[in-house]
Order: sequence, then structure tokens, then C-alpha cells
Amino acid sequence: MPDKHLPIFRIQDFNRQDPHGQYFYFNRFSDHLQAHQFIQRPHKHNFFILLLLTNGSGTHTIDFVSYPVRPNTVFFLSPGQVHHWQLSTDTEGYIMFFSQEFYALGHPHKKLYSFPFFSALLHRPYLEVAAAEQMQLIGIIQSIEQEHAGQLAQKNDMLRDYLDILLILLMRQYQAQNTTNGIILTGLAQWHDLESLVDQHYREHKPVSFYAEKLHLTAKQLNDTGKRIMGKTITELVQDRVLLEARRLLVHSHLTVSQVAAELGYFDNSYFSRFFKKHIGQTPEQFRAANK
Repeated sequence: MPDKHLPIFRIQDFNRQDPHGQYFYFNRFSDHLQAHQFIQRPHKHNFFILLLLTNGSGTHTIDFVSYPVRPNTVFFLSPGQVHHWQLSTDTEGYIMFFSQEFYALGHPHKKLYSFPFFSALLHRPYLEVAAAEQMQLIGIIQSIEQEHAGQLAQKNDMLRDYLDILLILLMRQYQAQNTTNGIILTGLAQWHDLESLVDQHYREHKPVSFYAEKLHLTAKQLNDTGKRIMGKTITELVQDRVLLEARRLLVHSHLTVSQVAAELGYFDNSYFSRFFKKHIGQTPEQFRAANK
């Protein structure tokens, strides 16, 4: 379903002078902010984002969660997430956009969602790195910057390889810092299938058995795995997705609460309001007023 309420930017919206720049974008972050001031308001993208900050302060808000902006921080965003930031004027760093299609041309058997920081189900979208690790990352990023600025043979192949090395280095650091219930976040490609199913069907409020059947598991197996890895049942994951979209629509659209409820498959407005307040702690009207 196309999003009618928020702008969804494509990579070519930032690469208008480069007819071939549909799948990869690179820039110094301060230059990016200056050149693309239309991104200051909340918005979505249909591509992946990697942002490494070397200086500055402020907040970066991703789907209603605000994270501190400071040096030696890396942010990761997946397609469809809503974000915006409030930054100090001295904020510096590097930003790059890339699509699964661009990455897959060099790595056809790997998916970007297999990197834990791009999994929405286990998502913690930032990483703080030590100064020594930051230097290693910046070395790879500067190689990307040099390659991106040139026009040498097999330029895109080099960019894909540098990108893969960068993602692997980040994954190692991310794994060292992030565990869920004592389990290191590895081998998450299979969870992209669940994530995709939830994204497609959360409006229908399908029971666990629907997702289990699609994934060739029993409902108990799927729930047990969800609890072990994510600390939540599949029903809770579906509810989380419904509540996220409800908050997006309440804040970023002009739909009435009844229309938001109907958009999400609830045709009893009072039931939707009770469900929302139970999980968010505010009525839909209160949440909208507090976040406008």
C-alpha cells in the first residue's frame, strides 16, 4: 500500500545530477544537510542508510524513539522507517545510501537484512564505537569517498566491495555490544521473512498460525523462537507493528482517529482506542495532541 501521508524519498532524489546514481549515494554529512534542506521534516526512504558522525550533538528520532547525536556514533536505517533530527551547527560525519539491488549485484547470496542492525524485529539502530575502531571505519569510508569521486574502471564493483567490508566491520562491533537474552545476533536472514510477512499482513491481525504456516513451523515453534530471541510472542510483534503505524498516522496524517482505526483494520473505534491506550498509555487523541 503506497504511503499517502509522508514523503518517501528515493536515492535519485539526492543524485539528480547523476543519471546513474539511482542505487548508491555518498556525501560528507555537513554538505548533505546544506544541499538537501527538504529532509528536515519527518520522512521515509525506500533505501538503506548508514550515517557515521565524527562531531556534533543533538537528537536523531527514529520511529518515535530519540537517540543522542554525538561523535563516534553510527546510525542505521532500513527502508520505510520514519526519522528526523535536531542537530548542532557543528555536526560532521559521512552519510551513504544504498539499495539491496546495488549490493546484490556484487553479493547475490547475501541480503542487507541479514546484518543485525538492519533487522526491524531486533532493531537497535545505532552503535557507539571506540576511537580506535572509528579510525578503522573512517579509513574504509575515505576509500569509498575517493572511489565515488573518481571515474575509474569497475567503480561500482569497488564501491560494493568497500561497502561489504564496512558492513562486516560494523557487524563485528555491533555483535560485541548487542545481545538479546544472551544470544548473539547472528544469522538473522530468516527473520527477514517473518518481518516481511508481518509488514504485509499486520492490518489483518492474522493469528500466529498464519505466520507459522507461511514459515513452515508450528505456532509453538514460532512463538518459542520469538520469545527466546526477541523476548516477545508473535502476537506481540504484530501488535507492535500495528501500534507503530497507528502512531505514524496519528502524528503525520490528517486522518481522524476513526479513519486511522479503519486504516489498520479496526472498524470498532472504541475497541481501537482501548487497545491503543492499553499499550501506549494515552488515548489516540492524547497521543496526537502531545506529539503535534
